[in-house]
Amino acid sequence: MAIDKSIVIRQSEEQVAAEVDGEVVMMSIERGNYYGLDEVGSRIWQLIETPTTLDALCDALTAEFDVDAATCESDVTRFLEELDEQGLVQIDDGR
Repeated sequence: MAIDKSIVIRQSEEQVAAEVDGEVVMMSIERGNYYGLDEVGSRIWQLIETPTTLDALCDALTAEFDVDAATCESDVTRFLEELDEQGLVQIDDGR
């Protein structure tokens, strides 16, 4: 699914995640795959614990990290699409 600024994103219920040494590690229950997230990925994961939009994510990330809005939106969109392909997030487009 294409992710735009108004779509609500949240963590999927079909995964198990834990923080290890400041970074998130998780496993997809459905697929049996293991994933490790770096600092920024871990922060995104924390932020989508509560349903949020791409705009809200980028607002938070640009305030915390040295990244411009356009780069943030592009990178976060790509990251969320990868999580979506692995079944690790739920995306609600309001339909």
